[in-house]
Amino acid sequence: MDAKDVRIFCEIAFKGLDYDSFTDRRVSPLAIGRKLRFDEKTVRVRVKKMEDDGFIKYYQAMPSLALFQFKNMRAYRFEALNIATKHRVIEYLQQLPFIVEALDYLGQNVSVSITGTSSEQIDQVASRVADRFELYKWILGSKTIKEPVSVADKLDWQIIQELRYDALSGVKELSESLSITPRMIEYRIRKLLSSELLQVRAIINTQKQQGLIFYELEMSVSETKRYNVIKRLSEIYANKLWSVRTLAAGILLANFFAFTLAEPEEAYVNTLKLEGVRSCSLFIFKETVEPKRPNWMDGLIEQKIASSSKSR
Repeated sequence: MDAKDVRIFCEIAFKGLDYDSFTDRRVSPLAIGRKLRFDEKTVRVRVKKMEDDGFIKYYQAMPSLALFQFKNMRAYRFEALNIATKHRVIEYLQQLPFIVEALDYLGQNVSVSITGTSSEQIDQVASRVADRFELYKWILGSKTIKEPVSVADKLDWQIIQELRYDALSGVKELSESLSITPRMIEYRIRKLLSSELLQVRAIINTQKQQGLIFYELEMSVSETKRYNVIKRLSEIYANKLWSVRTLAAGILLANFFAFTLAEPEEAYVNTLKLEGVRSCSLFIFKETVEPKRPNWMDGLIEQKIASSSKSR
């Protein structure tokens, strides 16, 4: 894989809000090409190769959290006393409700996104994890979940359930499974995507990375120098810097990829030299922790289908 492949993958796996709407189950090659200034055919061919090689393991359908009446999502970073404890934390997280995503890093750190009906409920879950395993806990950021623009009915929930772990499942197969016309399937999927009730993301197979490394730099930055720091990082790392976000006042989280183990440490050292950077921490991504199936969200989807049947 080269830098172009990885940037394309990042757009598929880590879709941002800069895409206004989704009318297909992938971000289109045209949309990716426009953003990255790549030819559409180049994007299409490279995505197909990533799928054929197994680097993209599968495509997962994620219903909007607002459909479950969740109001907030908050990201935390946990640090365990040792790696053995971290592994026990990961096993626990795989079975815990309200965990939207868990990311494992080399060493003793894991980051977790938790949802709930309030910030207080979310922090209770995070504190339960931290207290159980004697973890250090930091809040990385909070997000208010947008109210849904429409509601989902029984058929919508059935389609979401069918797409959950095979989001690119064929229209013909879905039509036969749900006993409705292919045209209705296509219409409903487009509606779910365009109304942001459903999102599709690529799940990476970490065994197929073949020298590809994702890493994060968490920086404490002078507010007056924040723009200059981001600009310099963009100039130095170009396409290898694929995301920068503000976690809190004076805190930046920058996401990179590299092809050698030396690059993350070099980036860490060089970032500390930038004017305005007070401190920096390095986190090398290991894998996304997938919950055991069926998980808490699958259970809620099943409940939605059951309750829709009763209401009818």
